[in-house]
Parts: sequence; structure tokens; C-alpha cells
Amino acid sequence: MEGRFLRADDVAGLRAQAGSALEAGAGAVFLGESPLGDPIVLAAGLSPAVPDLLLGAQRDMHAAVLYNRDRRFAGLVLDALRRDRDQLFAEAVALCRAMWRDGEATGAGPHFPVEQAVNRPRPPGPGSPLLALDLTGGEEVPAALAGAADLLLQATDDTAVCRVERA
Repeated sequence: MEGRFLRADDVAGLRAQAGSALEAGAGAVFLGESPLGDPIVLAAGLSPAVPDLLLGAQRDMHAAVLYNRDRRFAGLVLDALRRDRDQLFAEAVALCRAMWRDGEATGAGPHFPVEQAVNRPRPPGPGSPLLALDLTGGEEVPAALAGAADLLLQATDDTAVCRVERA
């Protein structure tokens, strides 16, 4: 699947780019931090215009929220350049998946030691959050996240376009 990184000077420009991405066959669009505002809020604003696209909103610490077709939380996008955070992210993803799947999680740490953390109410539907790794800078999948990634964002010749592959 193809993903597009949206960058525009105004919200109308983002909507136009998202619509063009959809028409061109893209399956996902990604928003980063910009003077236009919080990327999660911007993704929510784009949602009605492109209901069939996977929306990604990348924020601080190179983590982002993905929304699927039903506009439910679908996962995280992690920037592989933050190798110092790999173990932290792997631990966080394991806890989030357990809480999504089972409604409870226990972890020994070292970053998030928790005992019987509870997630109520659980998200509707089957599955667990997706983990997407942003490898558009040519990075390899970090060892700590090797079995955890669901989607890989790979570079193309066009820096505004990425390939989104199942891991």
C-alpha cells in the first residue's frame, strides 16, 4: 500500500492533498507536527473527507496515532531513528496490546513496571493496536521491535510518498 506525508499551509490544502492521495490509490496519509496545529486534531478533521484512508498523526517522541476505517485507535507509528527508545517502545507496545486484548496487563519493567493495569471499557472489535515503524530514512528494524511491528513505512524516490508494508 502507498502512504502519503501531507504538508500544507492551511487545512484546505491538507484536505486537497488527502483527497488527491485517495484518488491516486494511497491507502494511508500521515500528518506531522506543524504550525497548523496538533496532528491528531488535524487527522480527526480530515477523517470525514477520506473515510477509507488509514490516518496517521505523528507527534513528540516520534510516536503517532493511527486511525482505521472505523476511526478507532489502531496503533502507533515509531520513528526508527530513536534507537535509544526502542526498548521503552517495545515494552509500552506489549502492555498496550495486552490491555487491548485481555483488558489487563502486568509488566516487570524496567520502563513501565505495572501490576494488573486495567483497561475498561475495552475497545470494540477484535484485534490489537498496530505498530508501524517509520523506516523512511533507510533504517533497519530495531532488534527490540523485531517481532512487534505490524507495518513498515519504507522510503520511495518521492519523499512525500512511502510504501506501507506488512511486517
